Amino acid sequence: MPDIPFITAADLAKRVGGKLTGDGRAAVHSVATLDEAGPDDLSWIGKPELLPKLATSRAGVVLVPEGCDAPPGRTTIGVRDPDVALCEALRALAPPGERVPAGVDAAACVARDAGVDGACIGPHVYVGPGAVVGPGTQLHAGVHIGRGCRIGRDCVLWPNVVVREHATIGDRVVIHPNTTIGADGFGYYQRGGKHLKIPQIGRVVIEDDVEIGANTCIDRARSGITRIGRGTKIDNLVQIGHNVRIGEDCILVSQCGVSGSTTLGHHVVVAGQVGLIDHLRIGNNVVIAAQSGVTHDIPDGTAFRGTPAVENGEYVRQAVGFRRLPKIMAELRGLAKRVEQLESTANDRTRG
Repeated sequence: MPDIPFITAADLAKRVGGKLTGDGRAAVHSVATLDEAGPDDLSWIGKPELLPKLATSRAGVVLVPEGCDAPPGRTTIGVRDPDVALCEALRALAPPGERVPAGVDAAACVARDAGVDGACIGPHVYVGPGAVVGPGTQLHAGVHIGRGCRIGRDCVLWPNVVVREHATIGDRVVIHPNTTIGADGFGYYQRGGKHLKIPQIGRVVIEDDVEIGANTCIDRARSGITRIGRGTKIDNLVQIGHNVRIGEDCILVSQCGVSGSTTLGHHVVVAGQVGLIDHLRIGNNVVIAAQSGVTHDIPDGTAFRGTPAVENGEYVRQAVGFRRLPKIMAELRGLAKRVEQLESTANDRTRG
């Protein structure tokens, strides 16, 4: 059995730049919530108002907002941002990740004119003619790099990633298993009752520090470029259509789909199962709530939700109105009955 990684409270406090209170020798082996943590676990409190929960927790060490007074006898580390400090703790406690050894595995297939100096090429990897893979980049088993691709430095492509011909990937990009970059965009003309395929001759450009989840597809452009901006993070099972342009530092959550030629600004959040039709313009700092269907452009700095998506305040008003519909319908039926009675009485008087 491999040794279980641990870190002492004192070492963790130094690592996160925090103020230690309590037993610096306390060993942390794992991370858990306040309710689930035991004596060997690290936990955290993100907001000062949650500090009373510490009284009933069994956590051995707790990250707390700086300036908070912890109960006597507890070991705490005061930090400016407990959530960020928690990320550093998770890195310290993580077991060593699987790495591809330097050089080219004997079972790999690398074209003679491909450039792979300093790269780590695993078994059954294919690197096509004219492709370049940067130093420090790891290609895990079964990765396919097409003709003329450019892969930057210090990237990680996990098993069975496919990067089709002439795609460009920047530095420090992480692509998780079974994702496909640069498959044909979905484009057809209907002529004579048949579907005529539109050739897709563009390419994909992925900028630095992007991370892409498993089983995601990013299609090549019909012509020109499908572009993913620097720092953007894309979840599993996301579909990006041809000629889409996604700005910097966006978040796209699982099962969302972005149709062809739609443009997203920077710092856009697209939640799970959102669908965007083609040729839209989504502004900067936009948030689109889960399961929304977007059919029109969205301006900067707004939040939209629903199908069809509307501004969040309008959605709330509509939702309130929708919940009142049964009562409104009952009132209308009552009014209709009263009108019918009044008309009947009036008719009786007329006949009399």
